[in-house]
Amino acid sequence: MPQSLSAADRAHLLAWLSSVFLREPNADVVGRLDADEGDQAVAALSVVPTVATEMRAMLAALRALKTREGSDASAALALAGRFGTLFLGAGGPKAAHPYASVYEEGRTHGAATERAAAFLATHGLVVGEGVPEPADHLGIQLAALAALAEREMAADATAAAELREAQATFAEAEIRPWVGALRERVTRDDPDGYYAAAVRLTEAGLDAFFAPGRID
Repeated sequence: MPQSLSAADRAHLLAWLSSVFLREPNADVVGRLDADEGDQAVAALSVVPTVATEMRAMLAALRALKTREGSDASAALALAGRFGTLFLGAGGPKAAHPYASVYEEGRTHGAATERAAAFLATHGLVVGEGVPEPADHLGIQLAALAALAEREMAADATAAAELREAQATFAEAEIRPWVGALRERVTRDDPDGYYAAAVRLTEAGLDAFFAPGRID
């Protein structure tokens, strides 16, 4: 049976993964991940070995890239270029577009966008100002799950169980069916491995976050 993380750890990691898929890292992010903060994150996730393994893979890829590029700023620029190729359309129609609708219907703003928007509305969530992405973007989906995990932390046992179930149901129906195809495309087009590890970490997280177990 998959092991699970606490609601607090789920909220933190989901929010961070959301940022990985929504925007390019800057030099400050690279520096913090390369320092103790990255290793501390791995330690916090060690209760779930598969999650910790993929977090280590992300850090290893980042550190190798920084060694090659020579500085935090140069590594951030390299990652920004890869981000554009993978997620912003620079890689063409077969790029690793982070939208559920692309994998379901071959286009953006499809039925998955409407379902994700309805999920956000049901839970009183909105896409942040300055985020020009449809609701079925992986980063927005993960941010929504993070927000519900935060609510779960403060809820009583009954409400927490309901929030956990809402997260699990959405993840199973709206992310799992297409994230494997996204991973294949990212792996194909990301020789440095940072973003490929991020998608694998997302998959490992979905396996572990919603396993029966901890509500806190």
